[in-house]
Amino acid sequence: MKNNAIRTIRSEEITIDVRICAALAANRGSGEVYLAAIAPDMELTIITLDEAPGILPCFEEDDACLNLPDTSLLLCYNPAQVLKMGGKHYLTGPVILARTNMDGRVISLTIDEVYLFQKYLESHSITLMADDQKLPCICID
Repeated sequence: MKNNAIRTIRSEEITIDVRICAALAANRGSGEVYLAAIAPDMELTIITLDEAPGILPCFEEDDACLNLPDTSLLLCYNPAQVLKMGGKHYLTGPVILARTNMDGRVISLTIDEVYLFQKYLESHSITLMADDQKLPCICID
């Protein structure tokens, strides 16, 4: 007897991954450039290049970018939103993950690159506490 039951994935983290996979898979051949974004008040999500300035207003203008080790990925952020504390630097605002080609042009991310970014966030994310307030950050040191 075949089991034709439909499995429902109930984990929000997996649901986010499925949405990211779907967005990037739909991009193939469309010419649209997709980036990843995360902010203290926003889950990791996929955005278009056109949406980037709405999340990080100075995107491609005055942003600082950090190259993720052993990748061609750039972590772009607003330098005014870096908190220096205890000899470390913490990003406290929105962050956009981008990839560039050999000409320096921003190109779409792949699902493998989003996975690398998730692993980076897993090992570099920290929540700082001040006056009973939680401040989610990314340590860049």
